[in-house]
Amino acid sequence: MRAALSFLGKKSGGAILIGEGGAGYKYRAFISYSSSDRLVAEKLQRSLESYRIPKPLRRSGVYRNERVSPIFRDRSDLKASADLGQTIREALANSEYLIVLCSPAAAMSQWVDREISFFKELGRSDNIIAVIVRGVPAVNDPVKEPQGAFPKALVGLRSGDGSLTEPLAADIQEPAADGRGGDGFNLAKLKIIATLLGASLAELTQRQAEVDRRQRRVAQAVAGGMLVLAVVAVIGAWIALEQSMAAERRLQNAVDSAARQIGATVRYRDRYGVPSDVIQELLRSAELDFGKLISDDDTSPMLVFQRARLNLELAELFNLIGDEQSQQKIAPLIAETTAALDQLEQRFPSALEWIGLSSTPDPAAIALLRLKLFDAEGQERAYGGRFNEAIAAVGSRIALAEIWLAKTGDLPWLRELAQGHCRLGAYNYQWGKLAASVASYEKCLETTRSLMERRKHLSDNGDLMAALSALATTLVEMDRRSDALSRQQEAAKTAKALVSAEPQNTEYQRTELVTLTRLGDMVLSVEMDVAGSLRAYKQALFISEKLTKSDSSRLDWQRDRTLLLERLASAHLRLADSRDTTRSLENLRQAEQYVRDALETAKRLLNNNPLSQQSLRDRSVLEERQGQIAFATSKLVGDPGKLEDAARWYAKAIADRRAILKADPGRSFYKLDLAVALIQFGEVAMERREHENAERSLREALLLLDELTKSNEPQPVWSREVAKVHASLANLYQQQGKIPSAQAEIRTAIELVRDLRGRFPEIVQYRQDEEYLMAKQDELTSLQK
Repeated sequence: MRAALSFLGKKSGGAILIGEGGAGYKYRAFISYSSSDRLVAEKLQRSLESYRIPKPLRRSGVYRNERVSPIFRDRSDLKASADLGQTIREALANSEYLIVLCSPAAAMSQWVDREISFFKELGRSDNIIAVIVRGVPAVNDPVKEPQGAFPKALVGLRSGDGSLTEPLAADIQEPAADGRGGDGFNLAKLKIIATLLGASLAELTQRQAEVDRRQRRVAQAVAGGMLVLAVVAVIGAWIALEQSMAAERRLQNAVDSAARQIGATVRYRDRYGVPSDVIQELLRSAELDFGKLISDDDTSPMLVFQRARLNLELAELFNLIGDEQSQQKIAPLIAETTAALDQLEQRFPSALEWIGLSSTPDPAAIALLRLKLFDAEGQERAYGGRFNEAIAAVGSRIALAEIWLAKTGDLPWLRELAQGHCRLGAYNYQWGKLAASVASYEKCLETTRSLMERRKHLSDNGDLMAALSALATTLVEMDRRSDALSRQQEAAKTAKALVSAEPQNTEYQRTELVTLTRLGDMVLSVEMDVAGSLRAYKQALFISEKLTKSDSSRLDWQRDRTLLLERLASAHLRLADSRDTTRSLENLRQAEQYVRDALETAKRLLNNNPLSQQSLRDRSVLEERQGQIAFATSKLVGDPGKLEDAARWYAKAIADRRAILKADPGRSFYKLDLAVALIQFGEVAMERREHENAERSLREALLLLDELTKSNEPQPVWSREVAKVHASLANLYQQQGKIPSAQAEIRTAIELVRDLRGRFPEIVQYRQDEEYLMAKQDELTSLQK
């Protein structure tokens, strides 16, 4: 890409005559900056306007005035106006150049972003001068690159021929002792002036050097009377200061690089399934290295900030590993980070910081790190089952985002606010507070839509899609299935729009795959439309095949495919419930093929990371499906061998789910998983006339479900499973000839389902359940007679 500006001073049409309005412009330049960079802006304005064009250049006749002026800076040049926006636009329109003071604060400022965008709309992208005053020459990212100085609007510049460009910025920061770093104020100022004059930087530097030499001769004459020891002492102090600052910058860069490596490790773990024990070993080594890199003696503000950031990167990775050993390391990291951020927020700037000789983290960057701290606290509390504390941490996160949004009006804070509400929805969902979860997700959606109305960032569509899907999942559990379906349909449309905007973005493709899979689930659950769900699943399968063929090492894509194949198998299982035996057997064969393919991948993923609860649960679901297929086949063709297979597969699923529940006994859906498998095993045992085993299994399932339904906020799906257990017990007692006991169980089941029908009359499944139970009751009544 070509540079967005040149400091060689080349311009089309020749140099503009200074003092004649610059081709009709009222101002030579407009300085755009964040309020936190006000002192630098004032200094630069004074320095530019006081700069005298060297006499040799003035003698050429091109530059008639001796000053580079006027320079517009909004705080100094704005008069009282009822319309500040109009005043700014007029000033920009009357400025030949736009000087953007780049810093992390400027990168997050909506006003700086708007001024750049408006100037670009005037067709003067080539006349934008980027000047780094703080931070590093990179696009700002609040988490991965909090010290990035470039606003996104600046990086998106286009040159005259329409090609994308990247900023070539003067760096007003002082250079390091090793020669790396910024240009320093004086050289950066000359680069800006060279561009404004359309002059050669070399020529301007040469003329300035001549001026400097004359000034030095005067200074030398004045300094001649000073004591030699005093001069030596001053020079020595300056060198020591420069070396100290250079060492600090090198250490900051090292810590920043380490933090990025941790982030990369997180991505590789998710994508390629790096085993937990390998991650643990990497972290042990990292902790030792970081301990040597940053000692307790290093107390400069930037190092305190970087150490806090590094702690939170480590905490995030420990949270992702999710085992007990990792969780024990998070609390100390949180405590240390809390103390560090408290120290940064409460300290007063030193004299060196006031005069610009020492760096300090931007308050907004500290606030963003505080948000990440609240996230780490919430995850750590939720892992320990302390959901009230996790929710309190998210509440603090939301309050802080609201404060900064009100203070700055910057849109990134609006996104942080939306994400806080989404996290609140997630923790309430895990806690079983579904109504509160729905309210939080609705607030997240409302805030995200407001953000999307005010800016056009593709990432906001991704946030919207994720919130819609999470809300739909919660609504399904509350049996608000029609609402859930409409939300998931919107999520699918949003995901499709993401892929259309960036067709080569594989993460967006994966997003569409997952969203279509969930849409198929909703269609099946709400409309009982198996054909419709299969259409959604097969669209997702097409995307999955394309992704896995492009990179077979991506284990996250492999897992997506496994889950999708399981859904396809479930849909074909439903189609197998047909009077056409041939068609039923074909659907069962298709379902079994899907499950076999999925089970092969699931086992490979579990072998890669045997400690993964997620992979173990995936395998147990597929074992359950194998049991269902074998049981359905045995009923269809009367094959005792298939009945044996069904019992064996269900036993495997139950064993896996017992292990999962033992590792995390507080999770309600793990209890539900085990109860469902026990019900199905009981039905197989009943078919095999193993009445004692059948009743034992069904009673254990009923105990687990009673624990769930007696909680503070029982879910409808749990009541339906309880009704299924009572219906299965009725069948068992009927086999044993205990008709009164069977009738009592059926009556209980009918009461439960009628209650569900009364609460959710639009759900077809409950109507079908009631019809089956009523027919069963009639059958038992006729047997008693």
